[in-house]
Amino acid sequence: MARSSNNVLTRNYTGTVAGQYSLRMKGDQSILAGLPKPRKERSDTEKTKAVKRKFSLAVIYGKKAIANPELKAAYQAIAKKNQSAYNAAVLDALKGPEIDNLRIDGYSGAAGQSLTVQATDNFRVNKVSFGLFAPDGSLLEEGDAVMDDNGFDWIYTTQSEIQSPAGTIIRVIAEDVPKNRSQFEAVI
Repeated sequence: MARSSNNVLTRNYTGTVAGQYSLRMKGDQSILAGLPKPRKERSDTEKTKAVKRKFSLAVIYGKKAIANPELKAAYQAIAKKNQSAYNAAVLDALKGPEIDNLRIDGYSGAAGQSLTVQATDNFRVNKVSFGLFAPDGSLLEEGDAVMDDNGFDWIYTTQSEIQSPAGTIIRVIAEDVPKNRSQFEAVI
């Protein structure tokens, strides 16, 4: 695949050349590549259908996101070279937030103690919520965390006292702008 910028012979030209090559524009670059090979017909598996559905939803989200001027500007700010705000929005819709590094330092089950987790996304994490469950699965408490000043730590302050915290299940759910949700669980 050949790439060229500011070439007067190929600037703004697209199409097929001699039935052998494809000429297209991407951003400010002219790209000359071989023609794509014809695809074989095959029936979709459940996994393929799920991927297509996820991509279709990401495309719908991308169109809605760039229709909002503020959101479009925010996506354009994170877009890479030769990438549009639409492309950045679709990528955000395809990738959910990541949760890791749960810190329960010194948690003894008392009310008012902090539990911290790192939640990141390729664009922005909107919300992180914590749920504390007894070993039998019953809900003890739940609530939203607050983002720390560093931009990736989310801090949850416990609301009630848990007499015996051993075996308590901590479930963290992070949500990004396109409403992708990721879940993380740990047992104390």
